Amino acid sequence: MHRFIPGLLCVVLLAGTAHAAGPLSELKLFKSTPMGQGLWRMELISSDDPQLARGAAAMGQTGLCMDVAKQMSRNTPAEDPRCTPQVLRNTDSQAEIEVSCKDGGSSRMLLTRESEKSYLMDTTISKDGKQRNFKVRYTHAGACKGESMMQFDKNSPMCKQMDPARMLARCASLPESSRAQCEQQMKGLAASCQ
Repeated sequence: MHRFIPGLLCVVLLAGTAHAAGPLSELKLFKSTPMGQGLWRMELISSDDPQLARGAAAMGQTGLCMDVAKQMSRNTPAEDPRCTPQVLRNTDSQAEIEVSCKDGGSSRMLLTRESEKSYLMDTTISKDGKQRNFKVRYTHAGACKGESMMQFDKNSPMCKQMDPARMLARCASLPESSRAQCEQQMKGLAASCQ
């Protein structure tokens, strides 16, 4: 679920760019705002999923660098072929999107423009007879501050507990074939704390 929130944001924010296809490319909500650029801060407003709430608290102010997300998505389809989005409401101030997936899961998102640089996303995810609800505010925070797609507040509990030397030492204990990749991932994780 934690990875799902940035994924939803990527789909929705990239909808306002030339990368989008199908019904998401026509969202009026994003026509007046340059989307798919810069750093977007994510703030979990509410959730009925305690694990999601704990994870959000540990990460602190989390940001998604859309410039990096766009680069990473260049060779992938804009929309998952296993899921079908349908735009239910499409105005300058709100967009309501329902996504139905072949695995039986679905999600419904109501996006509301709060200001020129702020959007509220109210989401319900349904799968296997269970529903999860969460509300996230996305605020444009200017230019990205690094090369990582996910960017975290350096004062967050997660970043304060991060010890780059200890993280790299863990990589040293891995087989040589996995060590370089582990070291690269650990350096990237440490760099994501801005």
